[in-house]
Amino acid sequence: MVSLKFLLQMFFKAIDPVSLNKQGHDEGTRYRTGIYYTDAEDLPVIDKVYAEEQQQYNQPLAVEKQPLERFFTAEEYHQDYLDKNPDGYCHLPHSLFEFARKAKDKYPKGGANPL
Repeated sequence: MVSLKFLLQMFFKAIDPVSLNKQGHDEGTRYRTGIYYTDAEDLPVIDKVYAEEQQQYNQPLAVEKQPLERFFTAEEYHQDYLDKNPDGYCHLPHSLFEFARKAKDKYPKGGANPL
């Protein structure tokens, strides 16, 4: 488990937050980025990390921020995609995965944060 703050910070490292409906080579409304929450008590953390991220850009973030209304499980072939397809396409650098693995182990929920 990791803190919500850490998870959000990792999310912002994994996306282009000013790109609307596009991430890497993937385009379309299915690639719209967003933070969808189920507990309004998480909003202060979400708002704080969002504001910190916004300070790094001159244009508004294209990341939606709203309550979760619908959730659909991805198709089976998308589940654990890179485990099943080690050479499959992913716009994220492998170094980010390694960073996340190490940080998750080193900085458990509520602990110090490397970001």
